[in-house]
Amino acid sequence: MSETMCGVCQKKAAQAKCQECGVDLCSECVREVRIDSTRPGQRMMGRITSPMKSAQQKIQVCETCFKEKEFLG
Repeated sequence: MSETMCGVCQKKAAQAKCQECGVDLCSECVREVRIDSTRPGQRMMGRITSPMKSAQQKIQVCETCFKEKEFLG
């Protein structure tokens, strides 16, 4: 049984996937980005409408996508 290696450093076993490009990532190469949610059910006129749901989303991306893309939500 072979483990999937990190697509960035090629040294460690992958534990996550980039949610933008889909490359496998180890714990050291993954970057976590928090963006404001744009779903109408969670925000209205800049205010949080639901206490049960977070108004921010956490996404895991690779270093390349972290540098290239603007995460504005």
